[in-house]
Order: sequence, then C-alpha cells, then structure tokens
Amino acid sequence: MKNYLLTVSYCGAAYSGWQTQKNAVTVQQTLEDALAKLTGREISVTASGRTDEGVHALGQVVSFSCDTSVPAEKFAAALNTFLPPDIRAVNCREVPEGFCARRSAKRKTYVYRMYLSDRELPHADGFALRLESPLDTELLQKACKLVEGTHDFVAFRCVGSSAVTTVRTVYSCSIARYPAAGIMPETYELTVCGNGFLYKTVRLVTGALLALNCGKITLADFASALGGNENAIRKVPAPSKGLTLLKVEY
Repeated sequence: MKNYLLTVSYCGAAYSGWQTQKNAVTVQQTLEDALAKLTGREISVTASGRTDEGVHALGQVVSFSCDTSVPAEKFAAALNTFLPPDIRAVNCREVPEGFCARRSAKRKTYVYRMYLSDRELPHADGFALRLESPLDTELLQKACKLVEGTHDFVAFRCVGSSAVTTVRTVYSCSIARYPAAGIMPETYELTVCGNGFLYKTVRLVTGALLALNCGKITLADFASALGGNENAIRKVPAPSKGLTLLKVEY
C-alpha cells in the first residue's frame, strides 16, 4: 500500500464545509466518493485542515493510502473524471509512510478578497466580499503588523473550536490594494500565513479590520484583542465567500 499527497482546488459555495457530515454535501465526502469510483476501494482522506461552509481552496492538501494501478503522475487527471466541476485534483505524488497532511503541515496561507463596487458584480461576488467604500490600507496595514508574531487568539475564535490551546504564530499578515483593471473592479486582498488557525480566525480578523476601517473600534482595541482580551471587540466574522485557502507548506 502506498501513501499519497493530493492537492485539491475547489469552490466551496455548494458545500457545507470540508468535513463529512450526516445529511449534508461536503467536499471531503465528494472527494472520497470519487476516489472510491476510481480505485474500487473505500478511501479515507486526511486534510491539512478543515474549511468552513462556503470557503474556497486553491491549494488544499490531503493524504491517503491505497493500492492502485494508476501512476501518481496521472492520478489527478484520472480522478477529475469522477469529480464535479467545482472540485478539481491539481496534482498528486507519493510521499513516505507516516506522512500526514494535517500533522506534517508547517505553514498555511489564506487570502480574504474584497472588491469595491456600488452594486454586486456576478463575476466577482462569488469569491469576494463587496465593499461600498474604499479601505484605509495605511491604517489596516498597521493593524496587520500587530497580527504578526505569537499571540493568544482567544478573541478571534468562534464557539465550536476543539483546539487545545488558542496560542498561534502568524508569520506574515498584509493587505494589498489592486486598482480596477479590465473586467475586475478595485480589489483588496488580506493575506495571512501562520502555523495554524483557530475556528474562523481569519474571518474574525477580517471582520475586526473592517470594523477598524469604519471607526467602530480603535487600533488600541484591536491590539488589546490580540493580547488575549476577549471582550475588547465584538466577534463578527466576515462572510465565508471571500476566504480562500491559498497553499499549505511542508
């Protein structure tokens, strides 16, 4: 039996998150069903981490073991014939025995995308949050720099987290503005890279940055929340559709 690492890209709009659930369509169950059709065996996959309902992934990584005659370099293409159009296997390779996509992950990078428009734009709205007024990127960049480092993210965790500890390390956090070009409106991207994230942390950080942008909280409030003060700010997660798991590093 061989061990495989599979990179998967998906649009999360039609799914109730990554993890298999009773009476719900999930990315994991859809992927495992496709693997069973390809290999003729039931296969359980382990992901680098769960994505919530409606969250997308450009580079989700899963590991699994199976016996198959399909070469690793052709596995992704073969698997895609059994997957729906909104889930795609990107590449596949063999990995050593004992490799686990979740336990072996060193860094994860998420991107939260927003666009500026006075009305919803169908070609952008499925993967980004619409804003009616510009962001103060200079102010928000100051807040992003505060996110970097090791903090107790208890103020940026939603109920339902099973994490043993709320301390995490963020290696980089930045916000960028992209001017309107072609069919794309003015766009903003918040990029966060860390060793792991709590339940809805990136969406809660985004929500806090949006509150800071419109004056509902101060930079001092934001810093206090990062210091572990769970009452410093309201927990308002940004909508899931703007969030994408960009990549996982090992």
